[in-house]
Amino acid sequence: MRGMVLSQWRVRLRRALALLSMIAVAVAGFTLLTGAAVTSRLDTVGTVAANYRPVYDLLVRPKDAVLPPERQRNLVQSGQLAGMRGGITVGQWRQIQAVRGVSVAAPVAMIGYVMRTVPITVDLADQLDPTVERQVLRVQPTWVTDAGLSQIPDGPAYLYVTRNRLDVVPNSELESGGGLPPPEEVDADGQRVKICPAAPSVDEGDWLQPTDLRARSSLTCIGHAGSTDREGKAMRPAVTLVWTVPFLMAAVDPDSEAALAGLDQAVTSGRYFTSAERPTSHRLDGMLYPYSKLPILIADRPQIDGALSIDVQRLNPGATELVRTGSDDQRLRADLGTESGSPVAQRSIAIDEPYRDIVDRMLRPGQLGIEYDMATANTMWLHSFWTVGTPSTVQVEDGLSARPAPYDLKIWGKGAADGGSSRHVPMEFADTSVRGGVAIHRNMSREYAPQAGGINMPDAAMGAVGTFDPAKISLGSALSAVPMDTYFNPGAEGADEASRQALGGQRLAPNANVTGLLSQPPLMLTTMAALPAIFDPGAYSTEPAYPEYQLNTSAPISVVRVRLAGDVGVDLISRERVRVIAEEIAQRTGLQVDITLGSSPTAMTVHYPAGNFGRPDLAVAEPWVQKGVAAVLVRAADRKSVLLSVLVLAVCALAVLNANTAAIRARRIEFGILTCLGWNRRHLLQLMFTEIAGIGLAAGLVGNALALGFAFALGLNIPWSHTLLAIPVAVALALLAGGWPAWRAARPDPGEVIRPAVLGVAARRQAPRRLATLALANLARTPGRTALGATSLMIGVAALTMLLAITFAFRGAVSGTLLGDAVTLQARTVDYIAVAVTIVLGLVSVADVLYLNISERAAEFALFGAVGWSDGMLNRLVVVEAIGMGVIGGTLGAAAGLGGAAAFAGGMTAPIVWCSVAALVSGVAVSAVSVVVPIAMLRRLPTAQLLAEG
Repeated sequence: MRGMVLSQWRVRLRRALALLSMIAVAVAGFTLLTGAAVTSRLDTVGTVAANYRPVYDLLVRPKDAVLPPERQRNLVQSGQLAGMRGGITVGQWRQIQAVRGVSVAAPVAMIGYVMRTVPITVDLADQLDPTVERQVLRVQPTWVTDAGLSQIPDGPAYLYVTRNRLDVVPNSELESGGGLPPPEEVDADGQRVKICPAAPSVDEGDWLQPTDLRARSSLTCIGHAGSTDREGKAMRPAVTLVWTVPFLMAAVDPDSEAALAGLDQAVTSGRYFTSAERPTSHRLDGMLYPYSKLPILIADRPQIDGALSIDVQRLNPGATELVRTGSDDQRLRADLGTESGSPVAQRSIAIDEPYRDIVDRMLRPGQLGIEYDMATANTMWLHSFWTVGTPSTVQVEDGLSARPAPYDLKIWGKGAADGGSSRHVPMEFADTSVRGGVAIHRNMSREYAPQAGGINMPDAAMGAVGTFDPAKISLGSALSAVPMDTYFNPGAEGADEASRQALGGQRLAPNANVTGLLSQPPLMLTTMAALPAIFDPGAYSTEPAYPEYQLNTSAPISVVRVRLAGDVGVDLISRERVRVIAEEIAQRTGLQVDITLGSSPTAMTVHYPAGNFGRPDLAVAEPWVQKGVAAVLVRAADRKSVLLSVLVLAVCALAVLNANTAAIRARRIEFGILTCLGWNRRHLLQLMFTEIAGIGLAAGLVGNALALGFAFALGLNIPWSHTLLAIPVAVALALLAGGWPAWRAARPDPGEVIRPAVLGVAARRQAPRRLATLALANLARTPGRTALGATSLMIGVAALTMLLAITFAFRGAVSGTLLGDAVTLQARTVDYIAVAVTIVLGLVSVADVLYLNISERAAEFALFGAVGWSDGMLNRLVVVEAIGMGVIGGTLGAAAGLGGAAAFAGGMTAPIVWCSVAALVSGVAVSAVSVVVPIAMLRRLPTAQLLAEG
């Protein structure tokens, strides 16, 4: 028996090698893919575990802070802190701290926006024309924001320069209560001309909105080098602009914030808060009562988008006559605005330098000489602040749509037509607003009417103790980031191609328009112990005086971020412990508790309406947080790993089954002769199983070597025990796949075994007239062989459809968040390998069937060649048969795979349908490609010998 087996291997070396190659590829593919699937699962779980725990585990909010999209999509909105007006009491915060298992409960109380202004001096000495006696320069400031999309013109500043002397009345000579007399230009002939007319007094009805350009323009007149201003200082050819920055202020608990976010380690100058630091009491000379100085930490970087573009023009000579003859300030500035001129200079200033100047003034107010500085909008005093509501949005099909929310801009301050009176209000406020609920909170006078230097003094001031760098805050992994609006706002990318092109690949960032879509993070932080000085019911009065605009003095805290004690893993026990603690907090406080453990950022599409200064309608991907991502990832990885391994094993087994079937069918006549010679079924089975086991053993060794080589090349960490299993798996696979064909071939009836597999009715059919018809007739003439090839292809296409469906369904289940996208990228390699191996095995299976087909019909093909058929006609005949087999098997496989994929995904979806179509096309393509080897065999057929034998 052993000698006969060896002789069979030697005689049928080509078929043995083909079968060995098939089993080796199948075993190596299964070893690689199952090992890769396990590695992919471990990588997925490892990535999830490494990014499972964010900075805090629970987010506690008031019930009314949860938007409908959050409830419907299991999301947590980011960037909502600025619009929250409290809702959590200090007592509820203490209750949260007292819950067993809570390590840190860090509160954030939003206070509001504080305006701070810094002067910007524009020196025009280099832009003057030294050859003329008089000239007028126009300085046009334009605010650039929204990634350059918004260009917001501000009120122009005019500079009248004469080489003559200007006489002004010094401040010391002015009578109290009188208006400022205009300066006089003394011409060369001694004539005096009054220039720069003074603005008239402002009546109550003359107040303008603070962004009205009439209230933001100015006219400055200077004379030759000997001229002095009203304070006795030499006149300079310069104009002063101002830069106003809204600072969002919030209160935190120093100890909790240090433990949660490492705020104490982010201090860049000065010092950190002391534990439970409170305001200190101070008194100015001449002030009748003390004031409270709040401890303040200031962000050392602006975190808002903004730049100032300055264009300088020299106006035509006629502008000088307007200044010398104009007697009405408002009309004069309006007339100068119509004058043309020639550009002489342009410069741009980023927000960073003015912001640092503001911070420096707040850190060292005493160095200014007085603690109350009009030029910098009361750098020290908290005389007023503003609160702003949440964006006005409606739900649309792909997310949210922000709606314009107009309001009276005079809430920010009032401007007058005398010019330059409202420049402490950012010009960005003139742009589109989507946040309503704007209210101002003014410091109230107590029982005194105190004055210091003739100025009413508030009883609250800001005492900056240091600065902090938001970039040094501990925000955790980017894949598991949670809303940390206290320290940063990442902005928003374009959500569609048009928006991305409009933004030029940049992100839309918050700007000085605090009523816009994106809010800045708090740039000022104070302590929870300082809240009574601000939220005391008698401290500040609110306008409008409606209840919904009032400060929430009884419940000032906006959110509490909770971190649990000990290690919290991705296992079920840890997740259950978190759920129990969250429920206890909700029961004790009645607040909304969100489990942020295992969450990851995701994009919410928000449609932002067009601005008033060039910004088009934008669809932006606003960063929100998807809850429960980690658990979904782990479940999906486990499910995908199991299904992928089972499907690949099935494809490999079926490929080997097909190869064994084809090999044994090729020896039908041999087995029939052996049966006639007295071999019984046991001897035939012993012969075939010995041959198959030997080939399986050799294939196992080859497959093991292939698996190790590819694993090393692909960087897969497959254990040695897993690769060594390839050898017994190859033998078992060969025996199992060859069992049924061997059992059928060992039947005792020699006549049935050697009978040709051709239908008898084929001779009675009408002779085909076309090549395609002949090919289809050949498929029908050998239904068993056709069914074998079609079934092999059907199973391959069905498996391919399922593999694609698993891949896309897996990605659909975990993508859409940063953590999910990262895991998807890791999973792609093994998915592509699985699909590639499936296609290769299907290609080999169909080619093997066609090879057997040509072998059994060799005489027929020889006859066709003898009667004049060209090689091209014979090739087309084989190709059409292959494509026909591919269409039959591919259609059935796509349908079967579509049904299985739909069951796996829980329903029929468009991606699954496209997967089945792609698998069908692949199946037909594989059938067409598989004819390469059979066609090569056609060319080597011994036509004369076959005709002689026929």
